[in-house]
Amino acid sequence: MPTSTLNPIDVAFLWGESDSNLMNIAHLDIFRLPPDAGPDFVSNMVEDLSTYTSATSPFDRRLDSALVSRVLPRWRSVDAPDIDYHLQRHVLPAPGGQRELGALVSRLHGIPMDRSHPLWQLHVIEGLDDGRVAMYVKGHHALLDGVATVRLARKVMSDDPDERGRPAIWAYREAGGRRRRTEPPGGGLPTVASLWRLLNAPVRVAADQLTGVQAISRMYTGLSAPDPALIKPYSAPPSILNGPITAERRIATQSFDLARITALAQHCGGTINDVILAVCSGGLRRYLAEIGELPESSLIAGMPMSFRPKDSDDAEGNATTMALATLATDVDDVRERVSSIVASTVAAKEHMSRMSSAAVMAYTGMLMAPFGAGLVLGVSSRIPPMFNVVISNMPGPSKPLHYNGLTLEEWHAVSIPLDGQALNITILSYANRLNLCVTACATSLPHVQRVAPYCGDALAELERAYGH
Repeated sequence: MPTSTLNPIDVAFLWGESDSNLMNIAHLDIFRLPPDAGPDFVSNMVEDLSTYTSATSPFDRRLDSALVSRVLPRWRSVDAPDIDYHLQRHVLPAPGGQRELGALVSRLHGIPMDRSHPLWQLHVIEGLDDGRVAMYVKGHHALLDGVATVRLARKVMSDDPDERGRPAIWAYREAGGRRRRTEPPGGGLPTVASLWRLLNAPVRVAADQLTGVQAISRMYTGLSAPDPALIKPYSAPPSILNGPITAERRIATQSFDLARITALAQHCGGTINDVILAVCSGGLRRYLAEIGELPESSLIAGMPMSFRPKDSDDAEGNATTMALATLATDVDDVRERVSSIVASTVAAKEHMSRMSSAAVMAYTGMLMAPFGAGLVLGVSSRIPPMFNVVISNMPGPSKPLHYNGLTLEEWHAVSIPLDGQALNITILSYANRLNLCVTACATSLPHVQRVAPYCGDALAELERAYGH
């Protein structure tokens, strides 16, 4: 069977995985059943899903077991994945509320992926007290990034609540599309253009590497006058958020009306992402102050930014870099805190805008190298943190989606805590809502589930500060 290579970021996710550092990302999707759903609706749906016994890219990717691939990992295509492993069904214990759902998803998120299978699973969860059904869709970060998973889920769902016959997500194929080759076809003579690209490749790579070095130099010494609002890597303060972790996970969610966030962005002169950072800042300030762990200097947020082209259909691997911004958690005044955040994000975006996608890849590799090496060597929690907390903001569809009669009501992105990075906050927009999900190590951060409702309180605090 054909094999294909992984890009360096994907390889780092594999090399950095351990019993504590699980590289699982997921979606927690909560659906409302159709009005005419009978008692066997979910059973019939699971039975229908089980009939999709073949997978399309990237769900047909399994790690090659050859000895050389254990050092330099490669994907190998699988024609028929084991559906009994990939598709699982659960029933929540009574009373079936958010507490029981959170406990189950937390436990599932703390289970490593079996590398003898393609690195994904779909868990159908019944027994919610409001009659809805949840799907927890889990994958390895080496296989998919957050933006890619949103795009895949969007493709398999429909705008029409009455449409039926939509396939399982792992079997989706573009209409009229052919299965993509994993290696270029052999035969044929090389063209002048292909030879030129081949000869020019080392020059392009060297230029991209140089641009990445210049970008890092600019942050410290400045090839031009440095921007004081531009956050330097590894300048984050020591924090309880950056200690060692275990495999115990805690998941907590919160949902906001997007109109509230948009109105605040207009009032404060920032963006929706700036308001999200301010909301998380307020929630974290309160949580850390309560447990006596609020640093004197500001927490620094790492913000994953996709450089995958918007019109790209490529859903494999990762195309993500990390921008840094202050959370101004050392500032008491709410409006001053927001102003500091806005200045910081403007500087970060200006810094990233100077690079091509290939240069961003080189820059990211150099920037994350110490962090990645710390993960591989198991010492991440013993070196200064590059940032204190990851806060991701992923755009999703603005209109309600449906799947074979089900209506998607809540869509949460579940992410990754790591050794030295015990907390991750991911916000996914969907149908005029912003859905916040806290993913954390339950062992190192006591009562960390409180961060989610505290972010809700922080939003109300911002509205009062701006008289809205």
